[in-house]
Amino acid sequence: MRTAATVWHLTRRSLREAVRQPAQEAGNIIIPLFFLAVLVGAIGPIAGDSFGVDNFMGFQVPVAILSAAANISVSAGLGTITDIQRGYFDKLLLTPAPRSAIVLGRIAADGVRTLAITALIVVVGIAFGSGFDAGPGGVAVLLLGSFGFGMGYSGINAAIALRTGSPQAAAAGGLFFFPLIFLSTAFAPKEVYAGWLEALATANPITYILEAQRSLIIDGWDGLDLLWGGLATLGFGAVSFTLTFLALRWRTS
Repeated sequence: MRTAATVWHLTRRSLREAVRQPAQEAGNIIIPLFFLAVLVGAIGPIAGDSFGVDNFMGFQVPVAILSAAANISVSAGLGTITDIQRGYFDKLLLTPAPRSAIVLGRIAADGVRTLAITALIVVVGIAFGSGFDAGPGGVAVLLLGSFGFGMGYSGINAAIALRTGSPQAAAAGGLFFFPLIFLSTAFAPKEVYAGWLEALATANPITYILEAQRSLIIDGWDGLDLLWGGLATLGFGAVSFTLTFLALRWRTS
C-alpha cells in the first residue's frame, strides 16, 4: 500500500509539472502529427501499388503513437536529473517511501501522458480516414498497450538519468528510438525489405507492437498479432525496468 500511495502522489506531481510546461507538451503532440501528415501525404498515394497497403493512414497511426511515447519519455530522465541536482531526490531517500516508487512515479506519469496523446492521435487518424475496425473495445486495448509502451520506454531514460546524472545523456536517450523504429516495419511491410533488413525487423520488438496496433485499426481483432504485440511490450518493459532498478541501486548504494 505504501508503494502504491507513493507512486500515486509522485505521478500527480510529475503530471502537474507537465501541465506547467505547455510548450513541451505541444511539441510532443505536434511533432508526431506533423510526420504522420508528411508520410501519409508522400507515400500514401503509392503505398497500395508499391507494397499492398491501401490504408496507409491506418498503417502510420501506430508509428505516430510510438514516436510520441519516445518524445515524452525524455522528461522522465530530465525530471529525475533535476530532482537529483536540486537535492529533492536525496530528500525522498530519507523518507519512508520505497525507493522503487521514487522512479516509478515519473515513469507512470509518462505512461499517462502517452495514453492521452495516443487518444488524440487516434481521433485525428479516424478523422482523416484511418478507420478503426476493432471498434471501441479495440481503442481501449490500443490505449492500454500505448500506456504500457510509454512506461517501458520511459524506463530507459530514467535508467540513463540515474546512472549518469547528466542532462545531455538523458536527452540523448531519445535517440535510441531511431534505430528501433527504422529497423522495424514502420514504413512498409517487412516482406518488401531486403533480406538483411527483413531479418532485423523480424527480431525487433517494435515490429510486433506496431503490427498489434495496426491489426486493431486496419483488420479488426487478430489474436495472434495481439499476443505477439503484448509479449513484445511486456518484454521491452521488463528489460527497461531491470535497467532502471539496477541504475537506482547504483545511485543509492
